[in-house]
Amino acid sequence: MTKLSDEQIHEIAEMIDAANDVCYTNRDTGEYILMMNNEVLRDYGISWEDDEEDAPDDSSPNWLKEMYADTKADMDKIYSWKNVIRIEKPESHEAFDFMERFVDEIIPEGKLKQDFWKALSRSHPFRNFNAIVHNSKYREDWFRFKQMAMEEYVRRAIDRYK
Repeated sequence: MTKLSDEQIHEIAEMIDAANDVCYTNRDTGEYILMMNNEVLRDYGISWEDDEEDAPDDSSPNWLKEMYADTKADMDKIYSWKNVIRIEKPESHEAFDFMERFVDEIIPEGKLKQDFWKALSRSHPFRNFNAIVHNSKYREDWFRFKQMAMEEYVRRAIDRYK
């Protein structure tokens, strides 16, 4: 398998986190394609099934026709690859683990750390966590930590295919 560079890992981690994309990686060449997840694709009438009924018609906006054509071309390319790795956005329990690790490793002992733990133990922990972290001096630390955690996540996903 061709090894992905640190820059590629960084980009994949950033994109699957920010845009809820899925990354398909060619294990033989290291080439990768970032695509919208299946739910978003379906919202645009695009599916992995070879169903031309969903194709935009002449009355569709140009941007939709172009997006459809580009996405179908990417799908065809992915289908042509022999060894593919599919990397999705972390599941909620994995993202929750990122937040717990951040609080445990970065936030010093004290009231703020207690507030974070309370936020994570109540309903809507993601919303509660974000409300605290984005209004604290640890906001940028969180962004760096989360990016690092996402890169580790991508590396583990790739390693599972070795």
